[in-house]
Amino acid sequence: MAALRDQLGAVEAEGSTSQQGSSGVEVVLHSDPATPAPLCPHGPTLLFVKVSQGKEETRRFYACSACRDRKDCSFFQWEDEKLSGARLAAREAHNRRCQPPLSRTKCVERYLKFIELPLSQRKFCQGCQQLLLPDDWEKHLEHQVVGDISITQLKRPSQLLYPLENKKTNAQYLFADRSCHFLIDLLSTLGFRRVLCVGTPRYGI
Repeated sequence: MAALRDQLGAVEAEGSTSQQGSSGVEVVLHSDPATPAPLCPHGPTLLFVKVSQGKEETRRFYACSACRDRKDCSFFQWEDEKLSGARLAAREAHNRRCQPPLSRTKCVERYLKFIELPLSQRKFCQGCQQLLLPDDWEKHLEHQVVGDISITQLKRPSQLLYPLENKKTNAQYLFADRSCHFLIDLLSTLGFRRVLCVGTPRYGI
Protein backbone atom coordinates (compact mmCIF):
# COMPACT_ATOMS: atom_id res chain seq x y z
CA MET A 1 0.00 0.00 0.00
CA ALA A 2 2.83 2.38 0.87
CA ALA A 3 4.51 1.61 -2.44
CA LEU A 4 1.27 2.43 -4.27
CA ARG A 5 1.01 5.78 -2.46
CA ASP A 6 4.61 6.56 -3.39
CA GLN A 7 3.88 5.81 -7.04
CA LEU A 8 0.77 8.02 -7.02
CA GLY A 9 2.74 10.81 -5.38
CA ALA A 10 5.42 10.56 -8.03
CA VAL A 11 2.79 10.70 -10.81
CA GLU A 12 1.15 13.78 -9.24
CA ALA A 13 4.50 15.50 -8.84
CA GLU A 14 5.40 14.74 -12.44
CA GLY A 15 2.02 16.08 -13.60
CA SER A 16 2.37 19.32 -11.66
CA THR A 17 5.88 19.81 -13.03
CA SER A 18 4.73 19.35 -16.61
CA GLN A 19 1.82 21.75 -16.05
CA GLN A 20 4.18 24.51 -14.98
CA GLY A 21 5.68 24.66 -18.45
CA SER A 22 2.54 23.79 -20.40
CA SER A 23 0.67 25.91 -22.92
CA GLY A 24 -2.99 25.90 -23.81
CA VAL A 25 -6.33 27.10 -22.46
CA GLU A 26 -7.60 26.67 -18.90
CA VAL A 27 -11.01 27.19 -17.30
CA VAL A 28 -11.31 29.99 -14.76
CA LEU A 29 -13.75 29.47 -11.90
CA HIS A 30 -16.23 32.34 -12.03
CA SER A 31 -16.56 33.59 -8.44
CA ASP A 32 -18.85 36.63 -8.86
CA PRO A 33 -22.55 35.60 -8.89
CA ALA A 34 -23.53 39.22 -9.56
CA THR A 35 -22.14 38.95 -13.09
CA PRO A 36 -23.48 35.70 -14.60
CA ALA A 37 -21.75 34.25 -17.63
CA PRO A 38 -23.20 35.20 -21.02
CA LEU A 39 -25.28 32.63 -22.87
CA CYS A 40 -24.58 30.91 -26.17
CA PRO A 41 -27.05 28.55 -27.94
CA HIS A 42 -25.81 25.70 -25.72
CA GLY A 43 -26.32 27.48 -22.39
CA PRO A 44 -24.07 29.43 -19.99
CA THR A 45 -20.55 29.89 -21.28
CA LEU A 46 -17.31 29.28 -19.39
CA LEU A 47 -14.54 31.73 -18.61
CA PHE A 48 -11.17 30.74 -20.10
CA VAL A 49 -7.63 32.03 -20.02
CA LYS A 50 -4.75 31.22 -22.35
CA VAL A 51 -1.63 29.82 -20.71
CA SER A 52 1.81 30.08 -22.30
CA GLN A 53 4.79 28.36 -20.69
CA GLY A 54 2.85 28.06 -17.45
CA LYS A 55 1.97 31.76 -17.30
CA GLU A 56 -1.54 33.14 -17.75
CA GLU A 57 -2.20 35.87 -20.26
CA THR A 58 -3.80 39.00 -18.85
CA ARG A 59 -7.05 39.02 -20.83
CA ARG A 60 -9.67 36.31 -20.23
CA PHE A 61 -12.59 35.37 -22.46
CA TYR A 62 -15.91 33.54 -22.52
CA ALA A 63 -16.52 30.62 -24.88
CA CYS A 64 -18.95 27.73 -25.27
CA SER A 65 -18.91 25.16 -22.47
CA ALA A 66 -19.97 22.31 -24.77
CA CYS A 67 -18.03 22.80 -28.01
CA ARG A 68 -14.26 22.81 -28.23
CA ASP A 69 -14.25 23.74 -31.90
CA ARG A 70 -15.22 27.25 -33.01
CA LYS A 71 -16.78 25.69 -36.12
CA ASP A 72 -19.44 24.09 -33.91
CA CYS A 73 -20.06 27.19 -31.79
CA SER A 74 -18.45 30.48 -32.71
CA PHE A 75 -19.31 32.29 -29.46
CA PHE A 76 -16.47 34.45 -28.18
CA GLN A 77 -16.51 37.41 -25.81
CA TRP A 78 -13.72 39.07 -23.86
CA GLU A 79 -14.40 39.15 -20.12
CA ASP A 80 -14.15 42.95 -20.01
CA GLU A 81 -15.98 43.53 -23.30
CA LYS A 82 -19.07 45.77 -23.13
CA LEU A 83 -21.78 44.92 -25.64
CA SER A 84 -24.37 47.32 -26.99
CA GLY A 85 -28.08 46.70 -26.55
CA ALA A 86 -28.39 45.92 -30.25
CA ARG A 87 -25.68 43.22 -30.11
CA LEU A 88 -27.24 41.67 -27.00
CA ALA A 89 -30.65 41.58 -28.68
CA ALA A 90 -29.13 40.00 -31.79
CA ARG A 91 -27.41 37.38 -29.66
CA GLU A 92 -30.63 36.50 -27.84
CA ALA A 93 -32.46 36.17 -31.16
CA HIS A 94 -29.69 33.91 -32.50
CA ASN A 95 -29.81 31.74 -29.38
CA ARG A 96 -33.58 31.32 -29.76
CA ARG A 97 -33.24 30.32 -33.43
CA CYS A 98 -30.74 27.62 -32.50
CA GLN A 99 -32.98 25.94 -29.94
CA PRO A 100 -34.61 22.55 -30.69
CA PRO A 101 -38.15 22.74 -32.13
CA LEU A 102 -39.55 21.16 -28.96
CA SER A 103 -38.78 22.46 -25.49
CA ARG A 104 -37.97 20.08 -22.66
CA THR A 105 -41.48 20.60 -21.25
CA LYS A 106 -43.04 19.72 -24.61
CA CYS A 107 -40.85 16.62 -24.88
CA VAL A 108 -41.98 15.43 -21.44
CA GLU A 109 -45.63 16.04 -22.35
CA ARG A 110 -45.15 14.11 -25.60
CA TYR A 111 -43.46 11.23 -23.76
CA LEU A 112 -46.29 10.95 -21.22
CA LYS A 113 -48.86 10.81 -24.03
CA PHE A 114 -46.71 8.33 -25.94
CA ILE A 115 -46.49 5.76 -23.14
CA GLU A 116 -50.28 5.81 -22.79
CA LEU A 117 -50.68 4.61 -26.38
CA PRO A 118 -51.17 0.90 -27.12
CA LEU A 119 -47.99 -0.83 -28.29
CA SER A 120 -49.15 -0.98 -31.91
CA GLN A 121 -49.39 2.83 -32.02
CA ARG A 122 -46.00 3.60 -30.48
CA LYS A 123 -43.77 4.71 -33.34
CA PHE A 124 -40.35 6.34 -33.49
CA CYS A 125 -38.96 8.26 -36.46
CA GLN A 126 -35.28 7.43 -36.83
CA GLY A 127 -34.64 10.25 -39.28
CA CYS A 128 -36.12 12.94 -37.01
CA GLN A 129 -35.11 11.13 -33.81
CA GLN A 130 -38.56 11.75 -32.40
CA LEU A 131 -41.37 9.85 -30.70
CA LEU A 132 -44.47 10.06 -32.89
CA LEU A 133 -48.02 10.62 -31.74
CA PRO A 134 -50.87 9.56 -34.07
CA ASP A 135 -51.30 13.14 -35.32
CA ASP A 136 -47.66 13.07 -36.50
CA TRP A 137 -47.79 9.91 -38.59
CA GLU A 138 -48.82 11.53 -41.88
CA LYS A 139 -45.85 13.93 -41.77
CA HIS A 140 -43.41 11.01 -41.49
CA LEU A 141 -44.82 8.61 -44.10
CA GLU A 142 -41.64 8.73 -46.20
CA HIS A 143 -39.28 8.53 -43.22
CA GLN A 144 -37.71 5.47 -41.64
CA VAL A 145 -40.10 4.70 -38.79
CA VAL A 146 -39.80 1.96 -36.18
CA GLY A 147 -42.99 0.59 -34.62
CA ASP A 148 -44.01 -1.30 -31.49
CA ILE A 149 -41.72 0.70 -29.21
CA SER A 150 -41.73 -1.00 -25.81
CA ILE A 151 -41.27 0.59 -22.40
CA THR A 152 -38.01 -1.37 -22.11
CA GLN A 153 -36.71 0.35 -25.25
CA LEU A 154 -37.74 3.74 -23.88
CA LYS A 155 -35.72 3.05 -20.74
CA ARG A 156 -32.67 2.51 -22.95
CA PRO A 157 -32.85 5.43 -25.39
CA SER A 158 -29.32 4.83 -26.71
CA GLN A 159 -30.77 1.77 -28.46
CA LEU A 160 -33.09 4.07 -30.42
CA LEU A 161 -31.20 7.33 -30.81
CA TYR A 162 -28.34 7.67 -33.25
CA PRO A 163 -25.03 8.29 -31.44
CA LEU A 164 -23.53 11.77 -31.75
CA GLU A 165 -20.03 11.30 -33.10
CA ASN A 166 -18.40 14.74 -33.19
CA LYS A 167 -15.41 14.04 -30.92
CA LYS A 168 -14.95 17.73 -30.06
CA THR A 169 -18.57 18.19 -28.98
CA ASN A 170 -20.57 14.99 -28.55
CA ALA A 171 -18.10 12.12 -28.17
CA GLN A 172 -19.76 9.09 -26.57
CA TYR A 173 -18.77 5.55 -25.70
CA LEU A 174 -21.62 3.09 -26.22
CA PHE A 175 -20.54 0.05 -24.22
CA ALA A 176 -21.99 -3.35 -25.03
CA ASP A 177 -24.15 -4.95 -22.33
CA ARG A 178 -21.34 -7.36 -21.45
CA SER A 179 -18.93 -4.46 -20.89
CA CYS A 180 -21.49 -2.57 -18.80
CA HIS A 181 -22.07 -5.56 -16.53
CA PHE A 182 -18.32 -6.11 -16.16
CA LEU A 183 -17.69 -2.49 -15.16
CA ILE A 184 -20.62 -2.39 -12.75
CA ASP A 185 -19.53 -5.66 -11.09
CA LEU A 186 -15.96 -4.37 -10.84
CA LEU A 187 -16.98 -1.06 -9.24
CA SER A 188 -19.33 -2.85 -6.85
CA THR A 189 -16.57 -5.29 -5.83
CA LEU A 190 -14.22 -2.36 -5.17
CA GLY A 191 -16.83 -0.78 -2.91
CA PHE A 192 -17.77 2.23 -5.03
CA ARG A 193 -21.36 3.40 -4.59
CA ARG A 194 -21.41 6.62 -6.58
CA VAL A 195 -19.99 6.96 -10.08
CA LEU A 196 -19.99 9.97 -12.40
CA CYS A 197 -20.47 8.79 -15.98
CA VAL A 198 -19.35 11.25 -18.65
CA GLY A 199 -20.02 10.46 -22.29
CA THR A 200 -21.19 6.93 -21.46
CA PRO A 201 -24.99 6.90 -21.99
CA ARG A 202 -25.27 3.11 -21.82
CA TYR A 203 -23.42 2.71 -18.55
CA GLY A 204 -26.41 2.94 -16.23
CA ILE A 205 -28.38 -0.22 -16.88
